Amino acid sequence: MAEQPQYSEFPHCVTESTRELVRMAKEAKLAADLEASSKKAALKKAAGQKAHRMPAMMEMYKKMWKTHRERVKRAVSKLDSEPPSFQAARVTGINGLRDEAYVFMNRTKQNIQLLVEISRIMRTHGTVNPFRYEQTYAMSGIPMAVANLERLERENKDLGKRLLDVQSVVDTGLDRKTRHGQKPKKIVEIPLELPLEALAKYKDFNIQLPEADAERKRLLRPRIYFDMYLKDARPLGRIVVQLYTEAAPLVVLQMVRSCLCNQASKFLVKRLFPTLWLEADLQLAPDSLLHQPLEYDAKVIDHGQYNNVLSFSKSHCSGFPERLSFAISFKPLTVVNGTRVGFGRIVKGSKICECIQSYGTKNGKLSRGLLFTSCGLL
Repeated sequence: MAEQPQYSEFPHCVTESTRELVRMAKEAKLAADLEASSKKAALKKAAGQKAHRMPAMMEMYKKMWKTHRERVKRAVSKLDSEPPSFQAARVTGINGLRDEAYVFMNRTKQNIQLLVEISRIMRTHGTVNPFRYEQTYAMSGIPMAVANLERLERENKDLGKRLLDVQSVVDTGLDRKTRHGQKPKKIVEIPLELPLEALAKYKDFNIQLPEADAERKRLLRPRIYFDMYLKDARPLGRIVVQLYTEAAPLVVLQMVRSCLCNQASKFLVKRLFPTLWLEADLQLAPDSLLHQPLEYDAKVIDHGQYNNVLSFSKSHCSGFPERLSFAISFKPLTVVNGTRVGFGRIVKGSKICECIQSYGTKNGKLSRGLLFTSCGLL
């Protein structure tokens, strides 16, 4: 048996197994205390880190709160929170005021008539006058209807008289037939008076002018016509142009020749300025005499005296390039005297010139196409 130590924390009566159990309990307690102290140290360390992160977290939460407040301020409700509309007409009954006024006026009228009748009865003591010197008050609507029918018949008769006297303002180019029972009126032709100053420069050429007035008009005052058509719409009518041969002989000759051959497709409307003029071109042949310098007299037509004058610029007096460019004025233009040569004017169809101005623009571009469908010599 082994020797016992001199000093021991246990008494000699305690067995070895009990001592071993106590020793194991102490070791377990020490391990538990060590684990608890390590946990406390870890908690202190985590608390220090959390205290270090707290200002940054508070700043972030504050910023998020401000953003949320701004979003709430800008929020728009999707629900209709407006009060219901106030229907003043229904509440006040203003729509029925007119009917009520009519009822009141009729009742007042009937009351006045009743008072008049009562007064008459009281004055006459109920006696009846067999003679009606005054006009009776009629409640029936038949007299008013008869009066309206008579008035309508008179208006129809006046309208019929006006329609019988109507004459067409637009020259359609069709032959005018005389009305039934009317004799055709004889047109008195005005003799042609030629300006002596314009013909004085042709004396050296010994030109033999025709003696008949009609032949002289066909030579010096030929008349041509153009049938105009609004593209993809309707015909506009016919304009008749009287040309002045002494103003520009070659230009007039080319216009007459083109119209005599019915070359309407060679006339093209280029530009149109409302209240000013219409610009058109005539395609020329390569061997045309208009490519050479022209003879002209700009004093034959006064642009400030007439409207609807056909003219060309003096810049083309040395010759036209490929096309004969001319213009038709819509009003008297005194300012172009001296810069343009007038060689004709419209004598019939001025209403058409007023009508086509609505199809131009301020820069001259056509809003609707204008075509010459036919032309000829009268």
